[in-house]
Formats: sequence, structure tokens, C-alpha cells
Amino acid sequence: MSLFFAFPRRRFSLLLFVLMMPGAFYGQDTTALLADHEQKQLCQTAVASSLFFTGAFVADGALRDWTLSNQGATGDMLMSPANRLGDKEVVLSMNAALLGTGYLIGDPVLKRTSWNAVKSILTTALITEGLKYTFGRSRPYTGAGPRHFSPFPPNRHALKSLPSGHASVAFAFFTPFAEQYSRWIYLLPASTALARVYKDKHWASDVVLGAAVGFFTGYFFQHKNQTVDVSLNGITVHF
Repeated sequence: MSLFFAFPRRRFSLLLFVLMMPGAFYGQDTTALLADHEQKQLCQTAVASSLFFTGAFVADGALRDWTLSNQGATGDMLMSPANRLGDKEVVLSMNAALLGTGYLIGDPVLKRTSWNAVKSILTTALITEGLKYTFGRSRPYTGAGPRHFSPFPPNRHALKSLPSGHASVAFAFFTPFAEQYSRWIYLLPASTALARVYKDKHWASDVVLGAAVGFFTGYFFQHKNQTVDVSLNGITVHF
């Protein structure tokens, strides 16, 4: 199915459920969990992300053509390790090593930041998989084009392009550390996002949305000032 909204009422209900998942948060307004200046910064970033996503979505085909025509040995050498930074196994291993180091040397800041990264990675992974399944966008290499969507498809890798899981997980992991230690760290997940487009695994708009999901989740857990309770079907989880 190539038309995004041409699907049955049951599927629309599931889409509506996914979009309303933030409503599972109760007892507190999540925007109140961040300081005023942080809320302002997030709003500015959200606007910029929306503009970037819109521009990338419009130009997805042209951006892919340009990227493929500019591939070479140097790009291959740089993009391969950058791509690995978004692998779940690599991210989880790195985070475990940092968390263990925090406990080993008794560094409370490193421990707190590492735990925030754990929360960010897990939350981002759930959101990303839900969106992938909801949109069902075809990957670039399938030849179906950037406007081909098949909402709620079978579990096919080729129909899980939007958003990029590598980009979202990379930003989810690195954002708490970038906010705590140095924002130069953002160059690492940004390189992962570029690598996914370079390797023809994702459209440009896929990585923009993935990066946004990972960033906002990581930023929230690193900067939140209170505990958040999430309740779903009688099960309550404290973050």
C-alpha cells in the first residue's frame, strides 16, 4: 500500500494509540520537570528539527542520488566505524563499561549519567520500533522510492526505514554524556546518522527523525528534575 492513510479503521486505531502513548504519563506535567531555560532550548530544538525533517523529506530522493554519486574509498573508511556506533550491541557494551567504571572509581556523576543513558536507550528503542511499525516506510535500496509507505507491515526489515534505529539509539546513548561533559560528543551520533544515509540504509529524513527521538529522550532523562511515573494496564514504572 503506497498511500499512507489508506488503511482500515482498526489500523488507524492502533496508529492513534501509538501517537497518544505520551498520555500514559500521569500525576505530573512532563514539561514541568525541566527548568524554564531548558524548556525554551527544547522548543527551539524542536522547531529546528521539524524544519530539518520537512526539508529532508522533500529532498530525500535528490539527497540519496547525490550521496550515491559521491561515495568513495575515503568515505567508506570513515563511515564504517561511524555506522557501528549505532549498533545496539556496541552501544550497550560501551554504556555497560562506563557504568561499571563509574562504580569502580566511585564517580557519582558518571554513574548517574550512565543510568540516564540506560533509560534513554530503552525508551528510545521502544518509541523507534513503534514508529517503524506504524509508518512502514520502504528503505532506499528497495527501489520503491521515498514516498512508499505500508503502515503496519509484516516484520520486514525493508519496510522499517522511518525512523533510523541506528541514529535514534546513538543519540539516546551519547546525549546524556554530551550534556554532562561536552557537546562536542554530539559529533559521534551525528556521524552515525550520516553513515546510515551514506550506506543507503536510510533516507535523510529517517535519520533526522531518529536523531530527534534519541536526542529528546536523552535530554529529558539527563535534565529532568523529578521522578516520572508511567502507568499502563495497571503496571507502574518509576523513572
